[in-house]
Amino acid sequence: MKKKLTVFLFWGALMNAQNTPCTTNLGGDIDPGFITIRINNTTFNHDTFAVLTSFYHEYPASGQTTATLTAGQSYSLYTSTSSEAVIGLWMDYNNNGTFESNEFTPLVNSMNTQNTTTLNIPASLPSGALKIRFRTRAYGSSINGGNACSSFGSGETRDYTLTVVNNALSTQDIRKEAQLQYYPNPVNNIFYIENSIPIKTIRVFDLSGKLLISLQPEQKKTALDMSALPAGIYMIQTETASGKRNVKVQKK
Repeated sequence: MKKKLTVFLFWGALMNAQNTPCTTNLGGDIDPGFITIRINNTTFNHDTFAVLTSFYHEYPASGQTTATLTAGQSYSLYTSTSSEAVIGLWMDYNNNGTFESNEFTPLVNSMNTQNTTTLNIPASLPSGALKIRFRTRAYGSSINGGNACSSFGSGETRDYTLTVVNNALSTQDIRKEAQLQYYPNPVNNIFYIENSIPIKTIRVFDLSGKLLISLQPEQKKTALDMSALPAGIYMIQTETASGKRNVKVQKK
């Protein structure tokens, strides 16, 4: 079957391409902006004190703007805003680049500017990158699951990328995982993926969650050409009839 290959190289004129569906026309205003977002007892501790001049920001998956979280665990999430706010959170569970209504969690609807809530990481999430979006809006307004891309007259929108680790694979998952083979790792140019059943899709992401390569081989063995990608760490997601799997690969 003819391969359908779409390659997105994020350099040169394409450097600003986004995997998320909406990064413009989100509206916003200086209030209520985020002052602090912190996932307690993790590396995620993002403080910003400057007056906002733009109302959408995407932050790198590094330092204090990311964390490694465990699937099935709950975390204490602290937020501080410049004025009373409504806050909502989307987590791209299925990694399809779209913040959907069933991926939404209402966090805060309070006259308090400092709030602590709970961040739940579903036990079903596979290991890999997880894109998340926070949005604020003035207290008295509302945020719901359909507002990931809505234009607001107040507030701020922020995108981050976390890393999820799932150490609780079932016996069946382990058996399925064993059927899927990846090599070599590290890789110079060609990365091979084999499975006992046809591979439907292969996607390559950088650690910020941006989609770089998308392939639909519909066959059991595929040679993935990574020669055009710069050296670094990438997340490769494969999808078969059994589900999705993620693996980190080092490109030399």
